[in-house]
Amino acid sequence: MQVYIKLMSEELGGVSIGWVEAFYWVLTTMSTLGYGDITFSGDSGRLFSMMVMFTGVFYLFIVLPFVFMEFLYKPFMEYQTGARVARKFDAVKQKHVILTHYDSISHVLMDKLSQFGYPFVLIVPELKEALRLHDMDFPVMLGSLDEAQTFVDASIDNAAMVVTTDDDIRNVNIAFRARDSSPDLSIVSTCNRATSEEILTLAGATHVIRPAQQMGRFLSRRICCTDNSTHLIGSFDEVLIAEATIHGTPLVGQNLRDAMLRENYGVNVVGMWERGHFELPGPDTMLNNHTVLLLAGTEYTFAKYDEDFRHYKTNSSPVIIIGAGRVGRETAKALSDGNIPYRVIESDEKKAGMVPNCILGDASDKSVLERAGINKAPAIIITSHNDESNVYLTIYGRKLRPDIQIISRAFLHRNIEPLHRAGADFVMSQDHMGANTIFNLLNRAEILMVTEGLDVFSQATPKSLVGVKVKDSKITEKTGCSIVAIKGDEGTVITPSPDNQFSEDGEIILIGDEAAEKSFEAKFCT
Repeated sequence: MQVYIKLMSEELGGVSIGWVEAFYWVLTTMSTLGYGDITFSGDSGRLFSMMVMFTGVFYLFIVLPFVFMEFLYKPFMEYQTGARVARKFDAVKQKHVILTHYDSISHVLMDKLSQFGYPFVLIVPELKEALRLHDMDFPVMLGSLDEAQTFVDASIDNAAMVVTTDDDIRNVNIAFRARDSSPDLSIVSTCNRATSEEILTLAGATHVIRPAQQMGRFLSRRICCTDNSTHLIGSFDEVLIAEATIHGTPLVGQNLRDAMLRENYGVNVVGMWERGHFELPGPDTMLNNHTVLLLAGTEYTFAKYDEDFRHYKTNSSPVIIIGAGRVGRETAKALSDGNIPYRVIESDEKKAGMVPNCILGDASDKSVLERAGINKAPAIIITSHNDESNVYLTIYGRKLRPDIQIISRAFLHRNIEPLHRAGADFVMSQDHMGANTIFNLLNRAEILMVTEGLDVFSQATPKSLVGVKVKDSKITEKTGCSIVAIKGDEGTVITPSPDNQFSEDGEIILIGDEAAEKSFEAKFCT
């Protein structure tokens, strides 16, 4: 405006120009209105006018729209979009589960909670992530996990459990905040480091799960070629569940009826594995060198079985573990605890130095596998977190040794079936194992995971089955579950006869997949 006053004053011969006129001219020129009632006649004034007009165009078409979008429209739209995500969870009649982190474990857990009708809410601190998960149809609540009010807004007083699956440091802080908000609530946390277990417990976690350790122990338990003894995988009070290989024993070539395992040893075959495929056997099912039996019995009956079968020739060569990551190291530790020899193959020098009996090299190199003893090894355990590598190594291992037992970890659940087709005998995904462990802590009936998608579980005898004979219940036909044992007035009966009856205040132990379990609850427990 001062430049306008100076130039216009010179053109008019020194006439004084007021601020109102100057502001009026600048506003009409910059806004491109251009009334034309005030104009310059000289070149200097016209050049100045053009400069003001160009400046006005720049502000009008670039700066003002940017300011409008950035400071008015965009905040308004963010507010409207963010309003789609709840800031509070309204409690329902049934107690709900509070999840504090979205990852592969919590994703599987949410699927299971939905499948069995448990309400839950996922607390997400970032709006962008909350909107993404909201669009995936997850019940999401926006809130800071560093504030106690967030847990109050999540109705923690009506919660059945808080689950935190983030890194160890975040889990400690979340457990600490949640415990402040609810002194008696069950808080479940995952952890990666052994040193974090005690800290998480001190922070308030009631259950601490180490997925890598779980996976390592599970993979090591699946080895059945090192001896013919029963390998315990779980128990329901006095009812024990175990696996046993029959390689090289007189059972090979017989059908299940002629083997007379129940009559001779008191154990019952509740399932069997054939090259990674599980089936519920019938009396005419044939047994072969690759058969792995899933047995139900007691400590006494298993001891009797072992007395007759443990002396048959077994393979005592070292088991090969591929990968020295967390899962590989935990698998090695579990094998060491069971006095089973092993060798580890690892291409990373740093990881290789963290575990005994390690060979530095690439497992896809035949010479490295030969150094590890693949020609005599009873089993290969593949622990890599890269499923493409796991499929490759499974196919390669099966080609080199068609008779070897191959056990693999699946990083992603969708790759379980491809790994089975590649030749793996047993496959387990770590996220499903962790999710199932957490899910089983919801004061539900006890569940024992045999392998991916197959569980042995117990149920209190439903009222609809009290006094009903086993043959009349038609549990297998209606649900796909098979009865392992029943508990009642006559004590515990492992594999009851068709005429056994279900007792009031009794218990039924069954085996089946998730769909069969849900079907049993729907048909008999509602």
